[in-house]
Amino acid sequence: TPFDENSVEKIIDLKFDLIKIASCSARDFPLLEAICATGLPTIASTGGLRIREIDELVSFLRHRAAEFALMHCVSIYPTPDEACNLSHIKNFIERYNNLKVGWSTHEPPTDTTQVGIAYSLGARIFERHIGLPTKDIVLNKYSSNPDELKLWLNAWQKAKSLLGKSDRSNLLEE
Repeated sequence: TPFDENSVEKIIDLKFDLIKIASCSARDFPLLEAICATGLPTIASTGGLRIREIDELVSFLRHRAAEFALMHCVSIYPTPDEACNLSHIKNFIERYNNLKVGWSTHEPPTDTTQVGIAYSLGARIFERHIGLPTKDIVLNKYSSNPDELKLWLNAWQKAKSLLGKSDRSNLLEE
């Protein structure tokens, strides 16, 4: 995630595979121009943006033929249930003509419900804060340790399995 044009150059030098636009930078048009000029796939976070601002961001990126996806994000750390507004995922998919949409998550790491709901609504990219606690480092209230991450990934896998295929090609004889 670059926060200035010099950081975009570092991303290129380090041969990153993609660039993430932080929601706080979604209206920094010189930075967005520099990101688009790289040609790298881009993920744009939407936390704190109003729908008009998201429309402008999508229009800006589309007019530059950028390959990009949107992340529904809530910029509250950790995110309480009543602030998740996961329905925005489906709304983004419909509003932006099937643009790839994801969920940037900040709920408490022991809560794995959101990832399954996000997947069922169409999210296909996921961002999770992770960390390795040590005797000197205590994780914040929204970052997962490896065991919590495994539970979160298992919840995502279960949601995928429960949803199955929509074309009815997997009907069981039973």
